[in-house]
Amino acid sequence: MFVTTVIIALVLVVALMILNIILSKISSQDRYIIYMPGVVLFATGLLLFMMAVLAGKIEITGLGLGGWGIACLFAAAIQFTVTSIVDTNTHS
Repeated sequence: MFVTTVIIALVLVVALMILNIILSKISSQDRYIIYMPGVVLFATGLLLFMMAVLAGKIEITGLGLGGWGIACLFAAAIQFTVTSIVDTNTHS
């Protein structure tokens, strides 16, 4: 289960990074828009994690909702870190 969670998180990180590249190219001066996919994924992770606690055992592709929530939270954390570093280097 741990390996499946890490693989899903890495796939989500790659998808978020591609989305951030697209958003950074189309955004003009409003640089906060590149953080929004991470915020959405973080909120989704919290929602999935809370649903796992309240709803019981629900599995999607062999991984419970808690695992999906943890994968989303992990991907959002990595995305926030990388995006803030790239944004800082862009503005310096």
